[in-house]
Amino acid sequence: MSVINATSEQIRALLQNASIEMTCKDTEFLAEAATLVPKGTDIFIALFPNQTWDDLTAAAKAVQEAGFNAVPHVPCRRIKDAAEVAEIARKLTQVAGAKKLLLIAGDMPKPEGAFDSTIGVLETGHFAKAGIKTKYMAGHPEGHPHMTVDQQRQFEARKVAISKEQGFELKFTTQVCFESEPIIAWEKIMRSNGITNTIRPGLGGPASIKTLLRYAKICGAGASIRALTSGKASLIAGLLKDSGPEEVVTQLAAAKGSGQSNFESVHLFAFGGFLKTTKWVSAVQNGRFKLNPKDGDFEVQM
Repeated sequence: MSVINATSEQIRALLQNASIEMTCKDTEFLAEAATLVPKGTDIFIALFPNQTWDDLTAAAKAVQEAGFNAVPHVPCRRIKDAAEVAEIARKLTQVAGAKKLLLIAGDMPKPEGAFDSTIGVLETGHFAKAGIKTKYMAGHPEGHPHMTVDQQRQFEARKVAISKEQGFELKFTTQVCFESEPIIAWEKIMRSNGITNTIRPGLGGPASIKTLLRYAKICGAGASIRALTSGKASLIAGLLKDSGPEEVVTQLAAAKGSGQSNFESVHLFAFGGFLKTTKWVSAVQNGRFKLNPKDGDFEVQM
């Protein structure tokens, strides 16, 4: 993509309501995070294969108590049956106090229980009944490894329909992308299909190129992963410095500022660590960055 300039105000506006991802083990950093980003920030909580629903509940409770909105990840392929859906919903709402969650299918090749996708879990209605007011669902601008394009469109439409039937707010957060073009194009497809739900592009937080490449492959990043091994990114890799999403953020901010897109904000995958990503977000939100007009990005002063 050719250089697209955004103003500092557009960049700050896009990041003002950014969400950040942490792991269940990152609760020790919440007190410091609360001094960096606004209370009420959506903090997503990843659930690793070796962690339990109780681990997720405890982390969500800590996030809520720190003054943030906990958004626990619920991988559907790990759920045994509808009764366990109800129990997870009870723990996350009554014990942790969560009102939001991210519902994903999960990375395991085969379901551990009754659910192969998010649709079946949604259709139980247990999360809505328990008081989960907002559900984030994954978007796939660069395609889904186990679905055709037509199947993706059908699933997106079905999720929207269920949200209207059950009365909860549905938001889409995309898989991690390292270029803006597929995100902007996917949003246009969604809008052309009559889907007006809010969308948050998923971007990689500041981390080494080696780390970003490793997590990108785990998360199923698409063709945009090439951005990590070309141009300026490869130079940064050679210098062993962290690479952040500055260029993509600039392009998304310019697209929103010009009316080409209407992203709610962005979501940061904390591949380089929760606290490092939180400090990066804080710096941008508070204007501690310098524009590079020639490069079409900015330099964060952390």
